[in-house]
Amino acid sequence: MKPVIRYTVTIAIIIISVIVVRWFIIGSYRITSDKMGDTLKAGDCVLVNKLKGSGNPGRNRIVLYRSPLRRDATAPPLFIGRCIGTPGDVIQMGADGFRVNGRLLPNAPMMRPVFRIRKDIKEQLITAMETLRIPLRDVKEDSVSLTLRMSLREKDLLSRNLAQVVQIEMIGEHYLGYEFVVPGKGKSVTINETSLMVCKEAIMNEAGDAALIRDGKLYINGEEKTYYFFDKDYYWILSENESEGIDSRHLGLIPIDHVVGNIWYCWYGKDPSRRFKKIK
Repeated sequence: MKPVIRYTVTIAIIIISVIVVRWFIIGSYRITSDKMGDTLKAGDCVLVNKLKGSGNPGRNRIVLYRSPLRRDATAPPLFIGRCIGTPGDVIQMGADGFRVNGRLLPNAPMMRPVFRIRKDIKEQLITAMETLRIPLRDVKEDSVSLTLRMSLREKDLLSRNLAQVVQIEMIGEHYLGYEFVVPGKGKSVTINETSLMVCKEAIMNEAGDAALIRDGKLYINGEEKTYYFFDKDYYWILSENESEGIDSRHLGLIPIDHVVGNIWYCWYGKDPSRRFKKIK
């Protein structure tokens, strides 16, 4: 083989190998937002393991995934989050946060129940919340009190930092919550109000125009269904930034073919201490 031909073939093999590795094995991505608390920061450059298999996506691993929403089908944005639910897991959401198979997740985003506080300490309250960087959410007031939403963690933090002892009363809405099973390929899910809330986007993506959801019921080709069998494995993924992160609370279930892979390694960060760090 002539040297020129041998050189051309070698270069071609190298280029093809790099493309195969980047597309199917390991990809490098730059984080553009601070939606994962202290785990990953904007500007961090990470390696993502794209080889699907047992443990990828893995339980409690940070993963990169694409939006499953139908409106994003043309150019789905990428998100990162921690995979807390795999096929068959029971997810419970209540006032104290998320439980998976009965176990409370200490760092998972929590519900934000409504609290009532005396109106005469409004200025002190707002000052304390600004100092603690607790957002004002859904604030309403009447002649004697204020109501607003915050997590239990934020409520406890606020109670400890107010200049005077003030009753912060959780009102009835905090009883709202839900429980569901993360669906897997070939597994059935009972159709009810909760499962339709959680699985609606997944069902509509799988069944397409054959599916219709109306008055809290599912119809496939005009026939009401009390069960639905899924064609794919799904995952429940949460951001660690509970106030700003986009995750399964907003996107619903994440199908396996929308998971790029586990984020494995941070090879660069603005902070030198974050470089060459394994991501857990």
